[in-house]
Amino acid sequence: MRKKLLLIPDGMADWKNPKTGKTPLEDADTPNMDFLAKEGACGIAKTVPDGFEPGSDVANLTILGVDVRKYYTGRGPIEALARGVKAKIAFRCNLVYVENGVMVDYSGNRISDEDARKAIEALNSELGSETIRFHCGRSYRHILAINNFSEEEVRKVRTTPPHDITGKRVDEYLPRGGELAEMLVRLMEKSNKVLPDVTDKANMIWPWSGGKIPDFPKFRDAWGTKGVMISEVDLLQGIGRGLGMDVVEVEGVTGYVDTNYRGLAKAALKALKRENFVVLHLEGIDEAGHEGDYELKVEAIELYDEKIVGYILDRLDLDETSIMLLPDHPTPVAKRTHVAEPVPFLLYGDEKGRKDDVKTFSERECRKGMFRIDGIKLMSLLFGKI
Repeated sequence: MRKKLLLIPDGMADWKNPKTGKTPLEDADTPNMDFLAKEGACGIAKTVPDGFEPGSDVANLTILGVDVRKYYTGRGPIEALARGVKAKIAFRCNLVYVENGVMVDYSGNRISDEDARKAIEALNSELGSETIRFHCGRSYRHILAINNFSEEEVRKVRTTPPHDITGKRVDEYLPRGGELAEMLVRLMEKSNKVLPDVTDKANMIWPWSGGKIPDFPKFRDAWGTKGVMISEVDLLQGIGRGLGMDVVEVEGVTGYVDTNYRGLAKAALKALKRENFVVLHLEGIDEAGHEGDYELKVEAIELYDEKIVGYILDRLDLDETSIMLLPDHPTPVAKRTHVAEPVPFLLYGDEKGRKDDVKTFSERECRKGMFRIDGIKLMSLLFGKI
């Protein structure tokens, strides 16, 4: 069996820029992804099932063959898996910056890991209890664990991702739906008094996407190989742990355009020597989309093409490897959040030898490719089952 490498540049797909008529992917110089597209087969995939919000959790689970209708319980619980958090209920908990009632920065002004650790310690000291605990992740991404509410209560709660409301008044998007939601709002209000004494980067917590810890099917049972997950973020690491994969952490990663590209690429190459399936997920392109920065997104795509795809292609035995590359969802610069539209994908080294006439990798060109596929079937395509 050929080795399998799944490359996921988070949020890379986008809309056309009205000024240029091109997407960031089309404006970027991407010779390495273009090579894979030219020598392989392309198409579009629906990675967000109908009825679901276009989150990275739902999209990446779908790409990896997990039926979210059966197994999805929320983003917070998946990230809790990554941190080894034991809790009845877990919420993703951003450190954010709110000014005059408006969401100014969903990332706490790119708060550092060290400042974030101090912030989480202060929150636990002032707001923590036997039933409420904050768990430190990376930068602005953390976990709020709660043990005194039922699954029924958490299902009533409606929350909003903070990256969806940049520039908007937060009072319209506070948690709602029952006693648990009321408690979350109280914690948010109290955090606004705790955090300014610790850091000038973030001044409030923002809990969202809570639920019980999930029990995912194991990847080995479906595909005959354990697999390796490499990512900068807890979300994908949590998915990897939940699926029973080995999770490799890389030093010096930031989840942004200044990340340790070489370390991530080298980790993928090393993992492919011992396992038959490796996932390499990068976050920085998605962050540029959330910031609404077109030029930065083009730059991030070019860095990804050179420092991840190019580096790997120069060192990989392409005759023995199948490569699938796709973003999990689009993150249009104009919208600054995710949308539930199909994404372009490429398959190089197809087990069945299929190729098409696509010459470059982009949203527009991949629509001319040979595949139109439901995202839940992407692993079947990569493993030569269809």
